[in-house]
Amino acid sequence: MVVSTGITDAIHSLNDLSDRLNLRQADSDNFFSEWEENFPELTELETAGVAKLKQRYDYQRMDGLLLEGTIQVAVVSPLLELAGFLDAPYRMYSPYGIMLELDDSEEILRGFIDMLVIQQKLWILVVESKRTSISVLAAIPQLLAYMLASPNGQSAKPSYGLATNGDEFVFLKLTHDDAPQYDVSRTFSLFPRQHELRKVLQILKRLGLAVLEAL
Repeated sequence: MVVSTGITDAIHSLNDLSDRLNLRQADSDNFFSEWEENFPELTELETAGVAKLKQRYDYQRMDGLLLEGTIQVAVVSPLLELAGFLDAPYRMYSPYGIMLELDDSEEILRGFIDMLVIQQKLWILVVESKRTSISVLAAIPQLLAYMLASPNGQSAKPSYGLATNGDEFVFLKLTHDDAPQYDVSRTFSLFPRQHELRKVLQILKRLGLAVLEAL
């Protein structure tokens, strides 16, 4: 009998992904160099947009932890607009239903998620409501599971992800050659006065170009 399980119920850690899907972290420093080099320069309009976004975030954050809906409206959507992802040639899909059949198992992982998927190769996940106090790294196993469940997650071409809780951002890369491999960037912060949102935008634009090149 085939058992259907929700991804969020079945995947809680990277060990779960390792045991169920043979996912491994890459051991090469060059595996995920996209978040460290060859960034596009920001225009004056983009730089001004970053400053405005930070000002809006600070205003909303003064009342306490941000909920998922506020993060989507106040942070993620304007950031994606600044990166150019709301216009051609990019296409977005949200929400997105997925299904992942495990090898040698009578279990199917299913998910229907409120996530933005750009060209089905760049995934953006907002941590659930009331969890801005938890490190964004806690969202990485769930995000990787969703990416693996995508048909494009099974291809040899890389796919990328961004997880955020409004305060922090972390990027990841996934490939699926002989066996799935991933790696993650360091965490970037929006909270302090000397924030890193400018770098987050540059990396997003860099990954967007990589997605188009891989099509």
